[in-house]
Amino acid sequence: MSKRAIFIKLQVAAMWCFSVWTLAGQPSDPEALLAQVAVYEHGQSRAALVDLAELVSSSLSSPAQVREMEQRFIKLLQSNATLAGKDFICRQLSVMGTEASVGPLEGMLLGPATSEMARYALERIPGAAVNEALRNALPKASGKVKIGIINTLGRRRDPKAVAGLGGLIYDSDPAVAGAAAAAVGQIGGQAAAKALTEARGKTSGALRRQVLEAALECAGQLVARGDRKGALPIYRELYAASEPEMVRVAALTGLAATAEKEPVTLLSQAIEGPEERIQAVAIRLLNQMPGPEITRMLIEQLPKLSATGQVRVLAALADRGDTSARPALLGAMKSGAQEVRIAGLEGLGRLGDASAVNLLAEAAARAEGAEQNAARESLARLRGAEVDGAIAAGIGAAGGNVRLELVRAAGERGPSAAAEVLLKTARDSDRELRRESLRALRDTASGQQAPALVDLLISAPSASDRREAERTLASVLRRSEGARINAVLSAYRSAQDVEARGSLLQVMGQTGNNEALPVLRDALRDGNPEIKRAAILALTEWPDPAPIEDLLEIARNDSSATHQVLALRGYIKLVSIPAGRSATDMAKLLAEAMKAARQPDEKKAVLSLLPRYASKEALELAQAALSDEAVANEAKLAVERLKKSLGGR
Repeated sequence: MSKRAIFIKLQVAAMWCFSVWTLAGQPSDPEALLAQVAVYEHGQSRAALVDLAELVSSSLSSPAQVREMEQRFIKLLQSNATLAGKDFICRQLSVMGTEASVGPLEGMLLGPATSEMARYALERIPGAAVNEALRNALPKASGKVKIGIINTLGRRRDPKAVAGLGGLIYDSDPAVAGAAAAAVGQIGGQAAAKALTEARGKTSGALRRQVLEAALECAGQLVARGDRKGALPIYRELYAASEPEMVRVAALTGLAATAEKEPVTLLSQAIEGPEERIQAVAIRLLNQMPGPEITRMLIEQLPKLSATGQVRVLAALADRGDTSARPALLGAMKSGAQEVRIAGLEGLGRLGDASAVNLLAEAAARAEGAEQNAARESLARLRGAEVDGAIAAGIGAAGGNVRLELVRAAGERGPSAAAEVLLKTARDSDRELRRESLRALRDTASGQQAPALVDLLISAPSASDRREAERTLASVLRRSEGARINAVLSAYRSAQDVEARGSLLQVMGQTGNNEALPVLRDALRDGNPEIKRAAILALTEWPDPAPIEDLLEIARNDSSATHQVLALRGYIKLVSIPAGRSATDMAKLLAEAMKAARQPDEKKAVLSLLPRYASKEALELAQAALSDEAVANEAKLAVERLKKSLGGR
């Protein structure tokens, strides 16, 4: 029998003993656990591994226990244990291993099957002995094993490894050479910087790009260690015009962070350069620097730049929030390039004040498309206590499209200061100005303007004006105290024009004021069919189910098919408003709607609602509709859904 077979038999016997001890309630024995780990294969139970890991964790507070445990682990690594078992032990050593483990782990470094697990442990074990072991193994390794050791040396940032790694940058294997360059960059320091500087002049193609990236990493490591002076020449060299753009961008960022005296001058020069990406980075970096002198410098650069560069600088000026940039933004509005004009408009919306109101309104009036939208958005965004007053004054003084833009801005901003002047422009002879004024009044007027809005509605010169006035008056009344409805009620009682009275009824319905409900109920009995129709529509808009019986009565008994359909639809809509009713009660209400329905569309509407209220009554109602050919398909679908909700009952 081979030694390996004997070893496995002994381990199996140990596992059996351990299972007996466990069943007997004995505490876990490290040796028994190690015996199981020694024969562990991937896919088997990890119970022993978990127990051993917990044992390691509990022993970390005792150096003596750690040393004892480490010696046991070393013996297992030197045995014929499975690779899976050794891998697990290496992971434990990464947590609690000391330099005592370095020798055995070093012996595993060159084996293709064990190198990675050994490096995993060594990478995390502190001490110079680990670095020495890795350096010793490096010249003996090849292929993936060699690359792995290089990577570990880089992650450990071993300065003594730079000499050996620097030579490997020129290795015939591109993967080894690239890994070596990256590792030197990770290690950092002056020796690493020198090695990478030499390599930049001796390499080309993909490898040179890797060397450049490593040099950037090396400079970053120097900065992290407080050696800004050491990093500065690296960044300067990498910023050379001959280097790739992305490298120059990173180097410029590094220069701005490390140079004490020259960053502003350097970034200013970068802004003037032809490379757009570098220009964008330079502007961004300058914008991060506080102080009025930076603002002045950006303004001075503005006329020297292309349209794209000007847009970037204008955006930066707006971000800085320095109002001294206003003249530059105003000047940009006169540019021959639309994108520059738009950037100026957008910036003025952030830095402008009341003095910019008319300028932005004029720009919006004469421009189109994106430029007009930018002017409008900036006019709506302007900040300052005097801006709303300037808009209100402008509406009264301006004319034509400029006045129209100011009215739109008032609607966007909603200043109460503009309400009175908007009431005047809402009577203007210009149809579009009237419409925009009425829309703006929805957000600017208050309950105090309710009587004036009622007058606007009654005297509206067209049906479209009256509809706008309806919406505006209803919107204002919804956010005003309830007493304001009196102006509407009084006007309704005295009005003679049928269309005006109908519009006032619509307003009552949209406000949902309870004082208006008796008036709307009376209007349902009005002899004029238009008034009755308006009352039905108004009750349909009611915010709660209070008028459902009124609408159901019309749906059942009115002689007008139009009124009947409108009332039934309103009833169905109000019934659907949540009111805390049970599913059974809802089914009964919908049954009333089904009885009153004369058209298939109304029946379909009822059937579509039934599945929401799963109950025996709803199912019976849907089943009763199966015999109606006009709605049989809808009824079948409702029945199926209800049965599913009711559990097949």
